[in-house]
Amino acid sequence: MKPEPYTFTYIDEFGHTNSAACRQNEYHSLMELLFDKYLQEWGDCKGRAWCGTCHIQILEGSLSSKMQQEEKQTLSHLDDACAQSRLACQIPVNAELHNLVFKVITENDYG
Repeated sequence: MKPEPYTFTYIDEFGHTNSAACRQNEYHSLMELLFDKYLQEWGDCKGRAWCGTCHIQILEGSLSSKMQQEEKQTLSHLDDACAQSRLACQIPVNAELHNLVFKVITENDYG
């Protein structure tokens, strides 16, 4: 088992690389953690996988959790979605986040 806290890296909408840390089940989802500690104006649907505002693209690492139908449906409507796309609201806060690298995808992407 990986030691807590778990650390991960994300690239924000400005292209800046940021490090973050979390503990197992500290938040219900990655979206809640990022919204509370690091990002603003995120998660318009409050974690229901409807809006796509918490769209991320995994650059390094992987997640074993399977995508539910709602997440697949929402991602299918996003122009910039790809095979590495996920919705942060559907990713649990657990050891799988350790060493994960992802990019936050937004309409205002400057990076």
